[in-house]
Amino acid sequence: MTAVDAPVGIVGAGPVGLVAALRLAGLGVASIVLDAKPSLVKQGSKACLIQGDVLEILDKAGCADPVDAEGVTWRVARTYVANEEIRAVTHPQPLGYGPFVNISQYRIEQVLAERAAAEPLIDLRWDHQVEDVAQDAAGVTLTARTSGAEQVLRFRHLVACDGVRSTLRELLGVEWTGYTHKDRFLITDIKAELPLAKERHFHYNPSFNPGRQLVMHPQPDDIWRIDWQLPPDADIEAERADGRFDARVRAVIGDIPYEIDWVSTYRFHQRVVARLRVGRVLFAGDAAHALPPYGSRGMNSGIQDADNLAWKLAQIERGLADEELLESYHTERYAAARENLRVTEATIRFMVPPHPLRRWARSVLLRLSKVLPSAERRVNSGRMAEPYVYRESPLIPGAEAHPLLGAFAPDAALTGEGAPDRLRRLFGRGFTGLLIAPDAAGAARLAAEARSHPWAVPAGLVAVLPAGVPADGLPEDVTLVRTGPDGLPAGYAATTPVWWLVRPDGHLAARSTRGESFAAALHTAAGARVPADDGTTPEGDAARVAAPLLRGTKA
Repeated sequence: MTAVDAPVGIVGAGPVGLVAALRLAGLGVASIVLDAKPSLVKQGSKACLIQGDVLEILDKAGCADPVDAEGVTWRVARTYVANEEIRAVTHPQPLGYGPFVNISQYRIEQVLAERAAAEPLIDLRWDHQVEDVAQDAAGVTLTARTSGAEQVLRFRHLVACDGVRSTLRELLGVEWTGYTHKDRFLITDIKAELPLAKERHFHYNPSFNPGRQLVMHPQPDDIWRIDWQLPPDADIEAERADGRFDARVRAVIGDIPYEIDWVSTYRFHQRVVARLRVGRVLFAGDAAHALPPYGSRGMNSGIQDADNLAWKLAQIERGLADEELLESYHTERYAAARENLRVTEATIRFMVPPHPLRRWARSVLLRLSKVLPSAERRVNSGRMAEPYVYRESPLIPGAEAHPLLGAFAPDAALTGEGAPDRLRRLFGRGFTGLLIAPDAAGAARLAAEARSHPWAVPAGLVAVLPAGVPADGLPEDVTLVRTGPDGLPAGYAATTPVWWLVRPDGHLAARSTRGESFAAALHTAAGARVPADDGTTPEGDAARVAAPLLRGTKA
């Protein structure tokens, strides 16, 4: 077999590529990350919002807290028509992060790159422009140019995170379906102390952008991002030269002093690749799907791509699964991309009506929205991003049997000495079996039944008991946590003891009241090879190696 420079190559050192590398490293897999830029480049408030559930992914790599601390957390989204507020939606405050944190992509990249630089399993290389790629049955060969020299690298798998203008997509001839919108939009970051609540402000037909839309988002350090939908004849460079640009800003903020931090115009895309898996090359983030900014789905869904893919590549590298497991990456994340496109297409058709009759109908609806609740509810200002539910995944058969199956596991407060403070902090290092029971005897029974059949892959077992309930009889190798005063979210518990199987990406893969079915569910969820006859895995007995896979617990 041809030697490899690293098991996994990653092209693109943006948030998606860096998260992929960090998640792989957390699972024991080395990677080389290549980027054409000589270093990180500041791009204003590009991708200015990270969703709370996505911060949970960064938390697995130890990067969420600084992002959360520096960013502007908001819960209220306000919608206005002709300068009059018609709606204020308040999002619930999660236990962990969010619900939404505004901070620049550049600052997120800084935090991730600093963590990657300290990780021995990550080799981050700038100034590497990909020029050629070829693959065979055993791996991928990549040719890059750096400082005038050519470098040839070999990987078992390659992850393309090189953005909306992906070189790898072009080199491999991957079909890029969808369209690019003809209208242009303007982003302006200004530094100013505005008398506005630090919330999302979405305007239809305001006096300061008549007939079009405008969105305002607060950023750290008194930066405000303002997005204008532009008229077809707008010339921003000419406006900046002759003073009209200042008038444009003044129309929004009044006479308040301000400084321009960044200006950019863009056209948005509605696109997805036909295949996220092309042999041993996997596409993620903007290289795989390009979305408008409505609802902040671009970077957030890209980071979820990385989290989904990393554990599957780790399973293959450990010898616990075959290449075909990667087909589930395409299935799950392509479905997520299509759902995002469906949601954003509905928003686009409302924000930018495609023909005169629709424009007239929208105008009438916007006028009525000020007085009729039924009309107000139909005003589409962009549904905010949320994790996709894998209802049709081959790894989660029967997901329709319970509303939580396939979903990102809901969080819950935990108590007890040495335990994580939240349920989600138990997840990320491997598969986790939650044994939810009213007493230790019920959890112990589930554990014994779960181990009555050999496991194809390692997993950790966690008994989730109410506070104050004795733990007598609980096996020593089962991690004990206790729920807080509010217990678990609705749906987790049952009238009898129940187990849940949680994937490394935090999605719920299976549940049952019968412990004997745990091994089969684990085998399916992990896309595992057939277990050895003696009940061991390639890494040893599953029960013995499970405990170190849990974050926040002692090995």
